[in-house]
Amino acid sequence: MADGKWIEGLKPNAPIADAATTVLTARFAVVRHYLPLAVERAQEDAEYVHQLRVGTRRAAAALRVFADALPRRLLKATKGTLRQLRRAAGDARDWDVFLASLSDAKPLASAAGKPALDFLLGYAIGERTAAQTRLVAAAADAGPLFAEQSTELPGRARAPEGDADDPQPADFGALAAQQLGALFREFTTGVESNPSEAEAMHALRIVGKRLRYAIEIFADCFPQGMKDTLYPAVEHAQELLGGVQDATVGAERLAGIRGSVQTVLPKHLPRIRKGIDGLAATLRAQVPAGKKAFATWRKEWLDLMAGLKLEVAAVTVTATT
Repeated sequence: MADGKWIEGLKPNAPIADAATTVLTARFAVVRHYLPLAVERAQEDAEYVHQLRVGTRRAAAALRVFADALPRRLLKATKGTLRQLRRAAGDARDWDVFLASLSDAKPLASAAGKPALDFLLGYAIGERTAAQTRLVAAAADAGPLFAEQSTELPGRARAPEGDADDPQPADFGALAAQQLGALFREFTTGVESNPSEAEAMHALRIVGKRLRYAIEIFADCFPQGMKDTLYPAVEHAQELLGGVQDATVGAERLAGIRGSVQTVLPKHLPRIRKGIDGLAATLRAQVPAGKKAFATWRKEWLDLMAGLKLEVAAVTVTATT
């Protein structure tokens, strides 16, 4: 099954209720497809867990987009069920990534680093096994409920209700303009603030993720440049910010592991300290390089946004003269 990234075929004049039904049906189908694969066959392909995690994120993004067109109680319940599955899949995925990174880690490739490699492999396999147990439990608890909710909710979509003080978009195209306009402003404001600390960069990454998932839903309401230019730029920002976040979290994780060994197995620390410290140093060194790459991207994005503003202004002047 494809990952269902793009929602295609929805026209700007489509009723919001119809669009919600189409989008939610597609997003929920991906989660239902990958959930049993991630639970029962994760050992065959780590991609199953990865696609489950991404699928739950895209489904949650669709719920945010169409929140005003859905019954509140069922919406809230479905969000909670998805959150439970997403967190369990995320836990397992994080350890899959950690395990995969060890084989390419240069500080662990030497004879001096091999004891640390063996230790970290064993440690990570134990944590990944525990994460799989939690994923299986989450699926058993939330899976049947999600199957019911994901079947019922798309059919319960309705036209958003509004009044004079809170008018609602008239159709799918108006909703696209409203939602993407707000997300682009929030994202660009975050870029303009020039975040440099890991926490602020991670926050911007989250906004970028929401923007990217919204573009995947609304792309057909806009010119091709939305998909061909803006989307890849946002995606690249996520990759850069994700690299900084992964390096920061990875170094912190290694520090935590090192501290646990120091406390529980102090006699064994000298054997593995060099490899662990070397890997942590390598990760920390990736942070400034990632920040530098983001600074380059940031300039390009701000130039792109300035150019778009000029284009919009030119069209507006032409239309009014």
